[in-house]
Amino acid sequence: MKKCFSGILSAGVLVAGVLGGTVAAASSASADATYECNTSKALAKGSYNVLLPHQNYAPADPYWCYLIYGSQNSGVSALQFTLNKCYRAGLAVDGMYGPATRSAVTSVQQRVGVSADGEYGPATRNAMNWSYRTSSGTHHHCAKL
Repeated sequence: MKKCFSGILSAGVLVAGVLGGTVAAASSASADATYECNTSKALAKGSYNVLLPHQNYAPADPYWCYLIYGSQNSGVSALQFTLNKCYRAGLAVDGMYGPATRSAVTSVQQRVGVSADGEYGPATRNAMNWSYRTSSGTHHHCAKL
């Protein structure tokens, strides 16, 4: 009986280790933020607005969200616009987080010194420059939030 229990305990430790490794390997964007951005929203910054990816139903900070390969919404468009204006990414602003957007995000992440996984999350949001726009929506300058 003791030997059987020891085998079950060892198997449990092994499964926990495997599952723990899986959790640890989760993407940094989704690990940093719980909600996928599902839209975009302007954040007032002085006399300018910054259009950011946003989560309509987040209970706390609605800008604390993530975007990953395959995301499709106006939050992706806001990110693509800023990547074009502030980092000269040359992306189509189509709201689709495809290979070109992922590559542009990876490049920016490397440049600003955050984990370069190609996924947008709070660490990337805080480290990158954003397009500050006038009240009419015209790009004015790039700066951190």
